[in-house]
Amino acid sequence: MTLSVDEFIEWNHQQLSRAPVSRRSLLLAAAATGLSGYAAAQFRLAQRAFAAGGGTAGAAGVVVSGRHLSFVPGAGDVPKNAMAVTAQLVSRTGRLPGGLRAFVDVGDAPGRYGTRVEASIRHLTGQYAIPGGPVGSQFYAKASVTGLRPGTVHHYRVRLSDGTVTGDAHFTTAPAAAKPFTFTAFADVGTNTTPVDPAYAWGKKPVPAWPKGVFDNNAYSPGDPIAGKHGRDRTPAATITRLMDTQRPAFTLLAGDICYANPSGTGLPADDTTVFATRRAPVGKNLYNPYVWDVFLNQIEPQAAFTPWMFATGNHDMEPVYGDTTYLGGSPTHGYGGHVQRLDFPDTGPKGCPSVYRFVYGNVGLISLDANELSWELQSNTGYSGGAQVAWLTETLKRWRGAGSGVDFIVVFFHQCAFSTAHNHASDGGVRAAVDPLFTKYHVDLAVQGHNHLFERTDPIRHGRRTKSAPDGATVQPAEDGTIYICVGSGGRPRYPFRPAPGADAPAPAGVTPKGEQKLPEGERYRGHKPDGKENTSTVVTNSYFWKKDKGRPKKGKSAPTGGRVPESVDWSQVRYDGYAFIAVDVEPPAAAGASTTLTVRTLADALPGSRKPYTEIDRITLRRTSRALLAH
Repeated sequence: MTLSVDEFIEWNHQQLSRAPVSRRSLLLAAAATGLSGYAAAQFRLAQRAFAAGGGTAGAAGVVVSGRHLSFVPGAGDVPKNAMAVTAQLVSRTGRLPGGLRAFVDVGDAPGRYGTRVEASIRHLTGQYAIPGGPVGSQFYAKASVTGLRPGTVHHYRVRLSDGTVTGDAHFTTAPAAAKPFTFTAFADVGTNTTPVDPAYAWGKKPVPAWPKGVFDNNAYSPGDPIAGKHGRDRTPAATITRLMDTQRPAFTLLAGDICYANPSGTGLPADDTTVFATRRAPVGKNLYNPYVWDVFLNQIEPQAAFTPWMFATGNHDMEPVYGDTTYLGGSPTHGYGGHVQRLDFPDTGPKGCPSVYRFVYGNVGLISLDANELSWELQSNTGYSGGAQVAWLTETLKRWRGAGSGVDFIVVFFHQCAFSTAHNHASDGGVRAAVDPLFTKYHVDLAVQGHNHLFERTDPIRHGRRTKSAPDGATVQPAEDGTIYICVGSGGRPRYPFRPAPGADAPAPAGVTPKGEQKLPEGERYRGHKPDGKENTSTVVTNSYFWKKDKGRPKKGKSAPTGGRVPESVDWSQVRYDGYAFIAVDVEPPAAAGASTTLTVRTLADALPGSRKPYTEIDRITLRRTSRALLAH
């Protein structure tokens, strides 16, 4: 029998309540599944990150790694007076000594810390939930630092009661008055490092490290010109993350599919029993390895310990191992229970949807949506909020477009694409049906999407249709022209292609006859691209598709409910790039009420051949508005 995500979480909770996690039960589980080997490998990884960050070890043999920041919105949804700090606590044994306490020290300069905030320590364990897999035992220290000054640099360190202390890091709170700023965004990131060491024992027999490309990104084709055997960048996830730091962003958005601890991505119960033999989970199950989170958090720490990272959830983030009934008032979390402990979602969204929230920075309102709840492609979590998410979104957009909100631009980020022409997933009809009418009505400026592992930007869209052409360098008036949709799933995972030539596998809709360029496979279209004459580089794509609601057969080997494909011909695909890229968004606030304000989106790609630069700008578009009110929070 196949359990649903809800049923699986409930079953796991029942097991944990019947056999509470204790020192003895963890030791017994370790003996059965090789926790000691995982703990040792986990500790070595954390120890390297701890040392690189300037940490000093204490008496207990525990290190602190994977520090990351998140905004804590306050009055008017502005995060100017507080910051959430989370870090992982790791030991050689997978356990913490009794009585250990954690603190965040905050001050105005390195070594000058005048404020001490005690952090809570959360223990995540999935000892019953992964047949044939690791006993997940992870600890996180979480603190919310309040009473901070707006627009100010604050230094901090994480300190344990045994004398362990991290190196100094710092962050800047949101400003109280309008100032220019930049933020960055990408999606579908993952890691380029195998999460465990080959020298551990699993069960009774030694086994090799996790198969390449299962719990990390390293399934790149050997001939891939970017990340392949002779490519110019073998670790694009780490590279793109590092390059974002060159933009000095005020914050970073990650539009879902964060670390790929769940590489199967359909939100089904976890089972690793066949991973070494087949690289796949048994039918009706998903692979899952919680230690991938350690790798990811250490990978982003050089940036995320200094810059808030704000996360949305994607299909690979539906992790059925954990639940948190207390957080959600007794209802299951649909796979997000671990995220609530590892990350810091602002508590500004609808009840029961932890990854749905909003915050305001400068004159920009930002919204994270859970597209899993709206999806018609993959329906594991579809509709779980009972309409609460869309109702909350409607209320938020209405509020921000009302008088006196201080919000000029609205940016929404989510995972599955409302508009995309990529071959693997294209557009999700459920997401489109939910957001396009609201984005049109309330004049949303920018939608940041993921899911498709490439970069694509649309022309402005209203009511599902292009209103005008907006090529590289164009200026758009969103209040009249519509919403720009960007897919930036180009964060590090193996790349997806655009659509092939029209044919049996990519049929054009009934009544549409491809001609000219449209007879060719869909090609790239960006600044610096030189067409070879064998690809369709026009904005017209005759053989795209979207997912409909009707449930079809589960995907082969997945046993997850999916919708069906509906061919469509579109003319809104303006920029297409199938390499690795991120966006840097520059916001210029108004000088006074009624003055002009701009939001400029720059697309920065991995270094193109011959550029001799760390990255290359391949597209730029400016969104312009007349400000309704001078920012005054």
